[in-house]
Amino acid sequence: GSHTPPEIHGLLFFKKDTSELFQSEEEVFEKIFFAESFKREKWNGIGKYYESSSEKIYVENLLSRFNREFKGYKVVVDAGHSPSSNALCKILESVGCKVYMLNTDLDGRFPSRPPNPLPEYLDMLKKKVTNADADFGIALDGDGDRATFVDERGNVVLPDYMGALFSKYELIDKKGGVIVCPINTSNVIYYVLENYGGRYVHTRIGPPAMAEALVKTENAIYAFEETGKYIWPENVYYGDPGFAALRLLEILSRDGSLSSIIDEFPKYYIKKLAIPCPDEKKKAVLEKIQKMLYKKEDVELVLVDGVKVVFPNRDWILLRPSGTEPVFRCFVESSSEKKLEELVKKALKIVEEAMKGC
Repeated sequence: GSHTPPEIHGLLFFKKDTSELFQSEEEVFEKIFFAESFKREKWNGIGKYYESSSEKIYVENLLSRFNREFKGYKVVVDAGHSPSSNALCKILESVGCKVYMLNTDLDGRFPSRPPNPLPEYLDMLKKKVTNADADFGIALDGDGDRATFVDERGNVVLPDYMGALFSKYELIDKKGGVIVCPINTSNVIYYVLENYGGRYVHTRIGPPAMAEALVKTENAIYAFEETGKYIWPENVYYGDPGFAALRLLEILSRDGSLSSIIDEFPKYYIKKLAIPCPDEKKKAVLEKIQKMLYKKEDVELVLVDGVKVVFPNRDWILLRPSGTEPVFRCFVESSSEKKLEELVKKALKIVEEAMKGC
């Protein structure tokens, strides 16, 4: 389910305030589960059963929050076989949009494209946006909490840039505030903060850490991550493509096309890599990386999540063990495409060197 391959499934637990369990709370559940310190019961032997239309509640809630029409706008939705596609279609049509739907059949095998809406999987969406002369396209992941946008030219807008766009308008409309984003966020956020006011809080990677920061940080107004999750605390403490689509329509209605807004931001180049690493070796590899880099005087080390190496010109490398797969993840960003490739080689060399003898 979610953005993962079809053979991987899981459960998400949410609290009354709509946030995911914080990491410390997740660990309590995991200890109980793996220790099997619980009583087994039939599925219908505990709790109570309530029947309600969550889709109806969701649609009505979003429409009440925006309460306006966007007639004349055309939107293409690549549902990615997600069960949330019907709700998003209803929302967009209810505000007056002409909606074109792709991959709407519910199928957990994801026959048309993988469930994660990465740029390389969105050719069908890009083509439909340009053919339909649409204002933008939006692609969902398997459970409908991630979204990747395509501008009116048929170009994918990376989630870091959509996050920067939404951050800009939240800071303008709310006259400042705090933006929450994980440690692997692009430097484009600095441009927004420096030009439109505001502060930021960097967190560990993942919605639980972001939600915790939103709840605990005074005047936190918005959060996003590079996977395509956009979070408004006045809505829910979780990614909501429906809210994001309506907010984008609101922005376009006052400031023109999506591409023209994105064109304002400086260009950064980013690459993500996954290096195979057995789970049992991850801790030792991470500790070795820290020791290897600790003596480097010309860089800043940030240890919020894994090891982030920040160079004087703000280029950076982030090395961290995956929490879901037997790999070490490497994120590399630079303002220069040539420099990016040099940093990628450096990142690979660091991890490979650290893995020797572990």
